[in-house]
This record gives sequence, C-alpha cells and structure tokens, in this order.
Amino acid sequence: MWKQICLPNSLTCALMLTVGLACTQCMAQPLSPTPHGGQERRSAGSPEDNRLAAEAQDALRRGDFQTAIQDLEKLAKDAPGIAEIHANLGTAYYSVGRYNDAAQQAQEALRLKPSLVNAHFFFGLSMAEDGRCKEAMPFLEKDYPRAPEPVLKRMLGTDALRCQLALNQTDKAVDLLRSLNRDFPDDPGLLYLGSHLYSDLSTQASQRLITTAPGSYQAHQLNAEVLEIEGKPSEAAEEYRKILSLRPGLPGIHYHLGELMLTGSSGANDLDEARKEFEEELKIDPRNAAAEYELGEMARQARQWDIAIKDFQQAVSLDPDFVNALIGLGKSLVSAGRTKDAVAPLERAVHLQPDNPNAHYQLSFAYRRLGRDQEAGRELAAYRETHDKQQNSSLRIRTGILGNIAQPQTETPPE
Repeated sequence: MWKQICLPNSLTCALMLTVGLACTQCMAQPLSPTPHGGQERRSAGSPEDNRLAAEAQDALRRGDFQTAIQDLEKLAKDAPGIAEIHANLGTAYYSVGRYNDAAQQAQEALRLKPSLVNAHFFFGLSMAEDGRCKEAMPFLEKDYPRAPEPVLKRMLGTDALRCQLALNQTDKAVDLLRSLNRDFPDDPGLLYLGSHLYSDLSTQASQRLITTAPGSYQAHQLNAEVLEIEGKPSEAAEEYRKILSLRPGLPGIHYHLGELMLTGSSGANDLDEARKEFEEELKIDPRNAAAEYELGEMARQARQWDIAIKDFQQAVSLDPDFVNALIGLGKSLVSAGRTKDAVAPLERAVHLQPDNPNAHYQLSFAYRRLGRDQEAGRELAAYRETHDKQQNSSLRIRTGILGNIAQPQTETPPE
C-alpha cells in the first residue's frame, strides 16, 4: 500500500494536509522486468519501498527536503504509475526552489490522476515561480477561489497577481487585488504589491495625459501637484495660474494657491495673498470647508478671535465632522473668554477622533478653566496615552524603514 507523504511541521505539509493529501491510499502496481533480460526490479510495495517511503516522510517532517527528494526519486522510478508519488516529489522540488522539476512532476501526477487537486495547485505555483506566467494563469485563476487553506490561498493569489502584472493584465490585477485585500487586509507583501500596482497605473495614466493633451488644464494640474511634491512652490504656483487662465472658475485652484502662499510665507504680504486666494476660492465654491478653516486659522494666529470663531463655525457647518475645525473653534472660544461654549466642539472632536492627542489636550485645558478638575485629569491622561501611542507608532514606522535610529524625546504639549 502506498500513501501520500506529508510534513506536519512545515508549510509544505500544511498545504498538503489541507488539500487532502494525507493518507491517500494507492494500490501498488506490479512492475514489469527490465528489458534485454536485465535484473527484474522490485515490485512496488516491497519492504525496501516501504522503508524509502517512511524515510522520505521522516525527512519531510524534519524539513530535510534533499533526503526526501532522493527517496521519492527512487520511489518514482520503481513505481512510475503512481500519481501521488509524483505529486509529493513535485511538492518537495517546489520546497527547494526547483520549480521546473516541480512543474514536470505535478504535470505527470495530473496525467496519471487528473482529480489530484494538490498537483493542480502546485503545477500552477511552480510554473509561476519558474517565470511561465502565461501557462500558469489558467491554473492560478481556477485555484485561487477554491483553495481551502489561507496560506495556500495567499500563495496562489500572490503568484497570480505577480503574473498579471508581468503580463500587463492590469484590469484583472486590480480585480484580484480587491479580492486579496478582502481576504488578507493587513498582509505586508500584498500591500507592497498593491502600492506598486496603483503607482504603475497612475504613472501610465499621467504619461498618457501629458502625451495626448499637454495643453489641457488637467495636464497643468498634474504638473503643479508633482512640483508641490518636489518642494517647488513657485513653479507649482505658476502652473496653477496657467489653469486659472484656461478655466477661471475651476473649483480648488485658488485654494491650492493659498496653501502654497502659506507654505512659502515669509511675511505679511504672503499671508495677505493667501487670504485673498482663500476668499476667491469661496466665491467660486462657497461650500469649501477647507478654505473656511484656513481663514479661521489665520485669524486665530493673528489673535482675531471673533473672526476666527465665525470662520471656524462656518467650516463646521459645512462639514460637521471636520475635526481640526472643531479644535480650532474650541481654542478660539477659550481664548475669547467663552470657555463654556468651547466644551461642546472639543468634546465632539474627541468623540470623532479618540486617538487625537491635540483634541484631548485642548478639552483638558477647557475643563481646567471651568474648574472641572476630575474631567480635566482624565483628558490629560488620555492626551498622554494617545501622544505616546502616536510617537511609538511613528518610531516603529521610522525604525522599519530606516533602522534603529535614536530620536530626540519631547513632552511639549500642543499649543
């Protein structure tokens, strides 16, 4: 009796077990004598073959794939008509990176027994890893939805996505990536592939836009945004002004110009120019909450509390969930001596963003002003907790990208 060998303590075995490979019984077939009167080979199921099977199973269990391969090759030679042996040998080849050999063994297993599902899985995977994406895709596309185990499903989906990208099948890749993100939302490998996919799509669309319509306002807007990212505010502003010459009433452009004025602000003239741009934006788009917020923030920094309160209130009326506007409104009300009125917007900001340290700190300050010391202490503790969490998160990101670089410590609270 032959049985499919598995490796319980390895990824390979985990995959093999989930597709029903363990303990598959196959009747041994007697082998014919060797030609030309040579010595007759032993029959399948002989004590020697049973010893090889047990040794291969033990080798797989220990992760000793080379020994397993040697034993399985001998078994495949003695019993070439048993599909499960070829399937196991293909899986072992796959485990050591011999993808072409793995594909050949999986193909032979399927020829002998087309219903052997695991051979179907590893045939597609092996061809994909061997760079034979066009041949692999029919197998990967069929197997991904039916894979019974998450590890195997991820392997099939990831290889399928890589192959679709290699074959420039971007529409299929986007659809598959959506499925993968639903099944594995926090997988770093898939997030990395997704970022590349969307980046490539963006680059292709951008290049086509510049090539087909270089004088369009959309092309100028794309150039302006790129220049902003590159830290060239003056050149970006020129591009935005070209847009306004083409489309004077286009929403959002005056807002971008105002933001650029603030970014490169070196004095009162730049602030005045920024204010004018935000005001012009509101003439075109009276519902632009972001422009109202910027006017409110400029007024707050100029200690013009009444103007700031009015602008922040308008921003919040346009977007009730605009947390920064709620915080700005609360801070301005406190500064204007209306601390009691500041509590409601600050409490809403905390409710909307419970992990926002600034919201907790400002609410703590307002409570303290009102003599609500217990609530102030609670919010101050929440500020410290969320601030530390934010700092640790930023440090983990920096460490993951740049390595373990010491950062200066600060406990300075927000303004």
